[in-house]
Amino acid sequence: MKLIATLIIACLAVTSSKSDNNLSYSNDCSAQLIVEKDRSSKSADEDGTQFVLILTNTSNDSKTFNLSTKNLSEPCNRNTSQYNRGTGSNNATLDVSIENNSLNRNSSNTASQSEITLNSGESYKFIVNVKVPKGTTYDTWSCIEVEAKTSDCKSLSETKTLSVYIADPSKG
Repeated sequence: MKLIATLIIACLAVTSSKSDNNLSYSNDCSAQLIVEKDRSSKSADEDGTQFVLILTNTSNDSKTFNLSTKNLSEPCNRNTSQYNRGTGSNNATLDVSIENNSLNRNSSNTASQSEITLNSGESYKFIVNVKVPKGTTYDTWSCIEVEAKTSDCKSLSETKTLSVYIADPSKG
C-alpha cells in the first residue's frame, strides 16, 4: 500500500511539474510594441512623417525579433483617429522604411534594422519613416501595420497600426 501511495504522489509531482513548465513557457513568450507618446495617427505631406515605436521584450529569456511593415489595403478607421477628415477611398500606398534609432545600444552601421535581439526586459526604440510618393491623391488616408515577430514563439507577434492622413500642401 505504501508503494502505491508513493507511486501516486510521484505521478502527481511529475504532472504538476509539467504544468508549471507549460505555464512558464507561455509566460516566456511576451512582448510589447507601443507608439511613443501614443501618436499612432499623423498627417504627412511631400516631406513625409515619422513614427517612433518602442519594442520591449517582456518574456523571461532573450528573443530575436523580426520587424516588418506593410501597407494595409482595407480603408483606415478614421472614426478613432485624431483626424476626422478625408475621403472614404481605399488606402494610399506609401513608401515605408524602418530606421534604427541612434540611441540604441547596438546602433552601429552593421546592426540590422529589421532584426533585433533583446534580453529579458530590454527595450528597442526605432523609427518608421513614411514618405508620400509623387502623384498620391491628397485628402486620403493610409494605414500601415508594423509587426514584431519572433520565431522562438509561434504565437508571439505584436502589431501596431499607424494611420497617415495625406494632406494637401496647398491648404496648409
